[in-house]
Amino acid sequence: MSRWRHLRWWLAAFVVSLLSFLSLWLPALFEGDGAVGCASYGPLPSGLAELWSGLEGMWLDLRQQVESTYGRYLAMNGLPMVSVLLSGVVAAWSKRWLGTVVGLLAALVVAVVALHWAFMAFSYFLLLSCGGWEGRLPWMVWRLLPMAGFGSAVVLLIGGVRVRGAALARLGTRS
Repeated sequence: MSRWRHLRWWLAAFVVSLLSFLSLWLPALFEGDGAVGCASYGPLPSGLAELWSGLEGMWLDLRQQVESTYGRYLAMNGLPMVSVLLSGVVAAWSKRWLGTVVGLLAALVVAVVALHWAFMAFSYFLLLSCGGWEGRLPWMVWRLLPMAGFGSAVVLLIGGVRVRGAALARLGTRS
């Protein structure tokens, strides 16, 4: 068995990240802007609505620093591809511990971007619950696609780190 066989996990994670990044242009295929307006978040109990409002406020404050321009928005969503690519390079030519650490850091970066899209999808879902779903299903799918794609990339990266560690252990290169 080849020592490099584990890199197919990184390749799969890169392809999934690239497809998730390309899905950002899906709204151009649908008419309208998918905007929904609501006075409140709909069917959430009041305690959960307050918690969600506070959590969403903190998240919006954090990501506002990154997303203040369109270029930064694209850079944030392109960051998973770059981190997957760099961790794949490190995994190919480094010692076991360094490849593991860099792979897990890349998974963390991709997970943060997936979390961003999870927050966006949940917020949109709550707005749709009180504003109505008619004609807005494609917009909901658009918000779910990047979340699912980047989430899959996290799983592939962690799988790659585990397979790489097992392959190196079998080959006897413990460093």
